[in-house]
Amino acid sequence: MNLLGQKIESLPTSPGVYLFKDRKGTILYIGKAGDIKHRVSSYFQRPVGKDLKTLAMLEKVTDIDTLVTDTEKEAFILENLLIKEHHPRYNIKLRDDKNYPCLRLSMEEDFPTLTVVRRIKKDESLYFGPFPSATSLRETLRLIRRLFPIRTCRNTKFSGRLRPCINYGMGRCAGPCCGKIDREHYREMVHQVKMFLEGKNKDLVEGLKKRMEEESEQLHFEKAARIRDQIDDIEHVIEKQKMVSSDFSDQDVIGSHRQDHRIAIYSLFIRGGKLLGGKGFTFPSKGLPDEEILSSFLHQYYREGKFIPEQILIPKAIPEHHLVEQWLTEWKGKRVRILVPGRGDKKHLLQMACENAKQFVLEKEELEKDEEMALKALREKLHLKKVPRRIEAFDISNLQGGNAVGSMVFFKNGKPDRKRYRHFKIKTIEGADDYGMMYEVLLRRYQKAIGMNDLPDLVLLDGGRGQLNVAQEVCNELKMKDIDLVSLAKERVVEGSRVSRLRKTEEKIFHPQIKDPILLGKHSPILHLLDRIRNEAHRFAITYHKKLRSRETIKSVLREIPGIGKMRQTALLKYFGSVEKIKEATKEELSKAPKMNRKSTQIVYQFFRKREE
Repeated sequence: MNLLGQKIESLPTSPGVYLFKDRKGTILYIGKAGDIKHRVSSYFQRPVGKDLKTLAMLEKVTDIDTLVTDTEKEAFILENLLIKEHHPRYNIKLRDDKNYPCLRLSMEEDFPTLTVVRRIKKDESLYFGPFPSATSLRETLRLIRRLFPIRTCRNTKFSGRLRPCINYGMGRCAGPCCGKIDREHYREMVHQVKMFLEGKNKDLVEGLKKRMEEESEQLHFEKAARIRDQIDDIEHVIEKQKMVSSDFSDQDVIGSHRQDHRIAIYSLFIRGGKLLGGKGFTFPSKGLPDEEILSSFLHQYYREGKFIPEQILIPKAIPEHHLVEQWLTEWKGKRVRILVPGRGDKKHLLQMACENAKQFVLEKEELEKDEEMALKALREKLHLKKVPRRIEAFDISNLQGGNAVGSMVFFKNGKPDRKRYRHFKIKTIEGADDYGMMYEVLLRRYQKAIGMNDLPDLVLLDGGRGQLNVAQEVCNELKMKDIDLVSLAKERVVEGSRVSRLRKTEEKIFHPQIKDPILLGKHSPILHLLDRIRNEAHRFAITYHKKLRSRETIKSVLREIPGIGKMRQTALLKYFGSVEKIKEATKEELSKAPKMNRKSTQIVYQFFRKREE
């Protein structure tokens, strides 16, 4: 028996975490188990039937470390912490830092309101969602506010109002701020909103019909007509909604599909029996069994602040099934079940999710093939030195020279790599001098890049021949010879003595060695690729520019407060994070901020109240 075999024989049978290491001591894989010895032994027994990548990983393993825990739950938590710390090569990594938007109904308040949130808190509020797109959420919110006149104002404005807002006059708010509706009747309306969001529309319609009849009997025909219109709108919504499940609980249905070197996971969001949408993920297939990948996915996907449904349907049983259920239940504060359906509606939904996973990975592969072809065609059409796998694009944003910024976005193999995006605050140029600003940005970027041997294949500029000449000047100055340069500009079409609006369809591409601009035609996939990269650089520059202008606005608001100097302004911003939060703060909260005393607290509090009035 070799040394590794002896190590496996001596492993503990307790719960804990195991770490596979190679001969250099690098951690290859981290796993958890209720019985460490049993789980690790299963990897090294019966190689027949194991994935080639699993066998490749096991061949590299020369040592195994273990961390014993008192319980399986502790092992479950420790595994996640160690994966975050060490980033082992063979563990799957979910690169999704995005929480989908949800609707929050603030039930803890006397007069609840609906707000859009991206994190779920353990409070008395009710959360509905997630909505797969901001558009679908806005449509739902707009519909609810049309059907049910609940308040939309912030708590600070709600508590300080002396007369109803314009929404009350338009019939879009019941006016609780000024006593136009009592708490009991407002709560009844909130209950209707809750039923609508929970998909209990038939019960809601029956209740409204009964109320309509009561109002008619009491000769309140105007109220009865409003309720009738409400019913018509809700019934119209019911007709459009696609019911996919007779089980009216909230469900996430998670399907998976292996395709060559990849595994895809697709989650369908089903709320109240209705399909809201879905989200797909792909991971390199590292040879891990499907059940371990699913377990790891669940642990990373349902992190703190994520919406957790009552049921999660998965295609295979996962290790430590009861532990994952227990962990999710604790996060939600309500029973969560993980099911592996074998028949019926739930099985059909799972097949739908698996089919979506298959389509998702196939579309991703097709897209990659198209992007590869587009990059090769880009080289040929624009006479580039090599296939531009690394593209850096630049844009300048300024408002009459003020708060001028430059942006750089980085695309690798036709895809954005946002970690490598850069902002440049213009330091040496004053006034509206776009060429001077571009010169500064390019010089700063490539002086640093040369030293790090981090040069792109292609530099794309937003602008015409003038911007291209600036880039050439920088390349000559820094003796960069292997980089291709192109610029992309919208054509200005002169009509009489006036210049018309820029036409997006008539793009011109400028090349240093080609005298006339290159025209590819508005349907060219190459032009679409360049346009997408250029637009991303423009978006990134505008975002940063707005951020700087917002900071200046914030500073100017705080400067208006009499008797509050720069140190207190800075301390308040640092403590609260934004002027909006300073404005909403109570006297007690303001007094807790650094450098604030009773007098300064009173000044700041009164300043924002007077502004609102």
